[in-house]
Amino acid sequence: MQGSTMASDGSHLRIPSVDFRGLSLSSPGGGSWDAAREQLMSALESFGCFEAIYDAVSEGAKDQLFHGVLPELFKLPREIKIRNEYVGLPYHGYIYQSPHAPFDSLRIEDSPSLHSVQEFTSLMWPDGNPTFSNAAWTAAKQVQELELMVVRMILQSMDVEKHYDSLAESLIHSVRFSEYGIPFDQETKVNIKAHADANMLTVVCQYEVDGLEVQARDGEWIRVVSQPNSFTVMLGEAFQAWSNGRLRAARHRLRVTGHQTRCSVVFNSRPKDEILFQAPNELIDEDHPLRFRPYKYPDYVRLRFSTEGRPNHPEDPLQAYVGVEGQLNAA
Repeated sequence: MQGSTMASDGSHLRIPSVDFRGLSLSSPGGGSWDAAREQLMSALESFGCFEAIYDAVSEGAKDQLFHGVLPELFKLPREIKIRNEYVGLPYHGYIYQSPHAPFDSLRIEDSPSLHSVQEFTSLMWPDGNPTFSNAAWTAAKQVQELELMVVRMILQSMDVEKHYDSLAESLIHSVRFSEYGIPFDQETKVNIKAHADANMLTVVCQYEVDGLEVQARDGEWIRVVSQPNSFTVMLGEAFQAWSNGRLRAARHRLRVTGHQTRCSVVFNSRPKDEILFQAPNELIDEDHPLRFRPYKYPDYVRLRFSTEGRPNHPEDPLQAYVGVEGQLNAA
């Protein structure tokens, strides 16, 4: 297992790399699969994240995304981009520059569906843009396989693989395209403050201009250095809740230290709106009492991001809002 990142303060902390080349969701076993699974679990238990070496999305495909279709997308006027609205949940549609961060960000819900990608494309380009549609949909399908391989490996390691089909069916996959400018705060150079994602898994693709940093268990920040064939995979709060706290979501932030615009493509999965999300019974016992109440993802997200729901802005909103009283997450 090779390291792939270095701490931004000059130390040599690294998050591990796990090699997914040659692995397939249709063949979830064998020596290479089992070796990757062991490395993945070790990384998640220590960091809540890892670098996936995964060449299904080629360097050429990444180049087309970052040098071709994304510049065209972000050049669109705001009155067009604002069509990318998502009424159901906060921060799930178009996000644009705020007093705290200079960025533009658009999201496609259910991105492995060609129909969903084409609907988004028609909002941005009423006359069509097949180059964008094909690039976005192909990448979303390929990264969905990576996400589901990660889910399957985790469930195998926890001896709850029988829940894989139902868990995979309960998820919806999306992709977000973001463009970040030079941070307003030039002292810290932080664009996005430290947080954990509310979703199940986040898969980050950054290309040429870095900025993602993840927090080690001791609080030190580790800068993720992009590689042509790698993606950063991070656990979200939903997986923390589903694992009954045996795994912890990765805290991360964004710091753009240079003077270049940074783009990223972020794939993620989350529980579908109607699902009552909860840990399976096999992960609850005397040594691991229930740590999180069953909840619906939209209810939690609305509470987490509402003014009323977070008067004290808790550092651990999952524990604050759905944690079982008296049971702290000790993962």
